Amino acid sequence: MPNRISYKGIGLRYRLDPILEPVIRVKPGESLTAEIQDASSGQVRRETDVRDKTKIPFGNPVVGPVYVDGAEAGDSISVSIARIDSLEGVAAAYFSDFNEQYVAGTSIVKFSSGSLRGKVVVGRVEGKEINLTNGLRIPFRPMLGVIGVAPHPEYESTSSTAPPGPHGGNMDLREIGPESKVSLPVYHRGALLYLGDPHAAQSDGEITGTGMEMSATVEVKIDLNKGAKINWPRVETEEEIISVCAASAGRTLKEAIVEAYLQLSLWIEERYRMSRYEAFTFCGQTGRIIIGNLWTAAAGIEKKNLVQRASK
Repeated sequence: MPNRISYKGIGLRYRLDPILEPVIRVKPGESLTAEIQDASSGQVRRETDVRDKTKIPFGNPVVGPVYVDGAEAGDSISVSIARIDSLEGVAAAYFSDFNEQYVAGTSIVKFSSGSLRGKVVVGRVEGKEINLTNGLRIPFRPMLGVIGVAPHPEYESTSSTAPPGPHGGNMDLREIGPESKVSLPVYHRGALLYLGDPHAAQSDGEITGTGMEMSATVEVKIDLNKGAKINWPRVETEEEIISVCAASAGRTLKEAIVEAYLQLSLWIEERYRMSRYEAFTFCGQTGRIIIGNLWTAAAGIEKKNLVQRASK
């Protein structure tokens, strides 16, 4: 029987909670199909809709936890994303009080006698494009904003909207889309995986505070890396390997960028015939920094350069 879960059956959840009973168990190597609600919890579908936090105070509902058989603390899991399909064919970018704080700070907006709240841009997903109501078209580039395991609540926030951490969470990286693989550390038995916040499109930095938010059907394959401990999430695409860090738990964005490059250098040392010092130097000349939301810093490097170096 196919592994399937849906927000329609389990309700809307807003925490990567280690206490909740798993909604499904999967064996390593199995696939899972999940229906996921959008970040507005279904409130915004038309330009006249409003993100009303008096009715639904939280954002980024997630589905989970998914229990991975055999996973224990000190292991890691890999989640390969096969597809992200729009569930309703509509996507929306909108502003609320959260966006005002995220972009500029509420005080500055009030000082200028302006407000971002209530402004909505809606688009229809049509093939490889999003047709916006103002006539503009942008590429359809689906991604998952939230992917993570349940953290230790004593050290990292379990909120699905809070800054991410070593457990993953609200990373908002455009690279986490179809044909990518995300590896995550495991802190609890069963890993306790959560998925959420699908986007139809998003800029680096998610500068307005939302992407083109959409509900989605997501298909993933989950593998267990027994005894393969990692300190931070890793993302692999066809072209790149990417290490993720975050400006959270007292880290500045500068510190997160440095840590992302250090983690990438250690990964290169593990995978390719290069010392960590060579790898760090190599990253300093050929790597790139990717900003997910304004908390997430990721360091990436093209695999073709590393393969050439390793084959010498």
